[in-house]
Amino acid sequence: MNESLKNQSDADEISALVGELPTWSKKKTAFQIGILLLLIGLIIYFTTFDSRKKAEDSIEVSIVVSTDGPIIEHSGYRYQFGEPGDMVAVRECNGTKLPWLLRVSTGELFRFDSWAKSNIKEASLIRQIEGASGMTVIKDPVCDQLVINKSDADPLILAN
Repeated sequence: MNESLKNQSDADEISALVGELPTWSKKKTAFQIGILLLLIGLIIYFTTFDSRKKAEDSIEVSIVVSTDGPIIEHSGYRYQFGEPGDMVAVRECNGTKLPWLLRVSTGELFRFDSWAKSNIKEASLIRQIEGASGMTVIKDPVCDQLVINKSDADPLILAN
């Protein structure tokens, strides 16, 4: 008799477990849906924010060549660099935008460590590049790459 009672109680327990559905309260379901919608909204916001930032970054700085040297506009000011024939590019690194000057006639590459607050700002000679013919900037999320075109060889890419 004990055996039949044991079998019956096991069967009742199994049917009770199988027949139970998980209990979800309406508050819990609404909370989970709210969290899901919030996450979707954040994903949409950050993907559109990144594409807007990329669009702003892809805007090229206009370089106006004058008879006295290249002129660049930055933060509402006009800056004139170097001598006639020199090329200037603005490179952004870690959120700081600084001008670089290539003296094509000698192949000298200069970096300005800040923007001039008075009439004259000294630049640091970085290196001399034989056959340098031009300069461009490739945008990068952290530090833009400076590309020095050479008339007789492959371009030289400067990063960091």
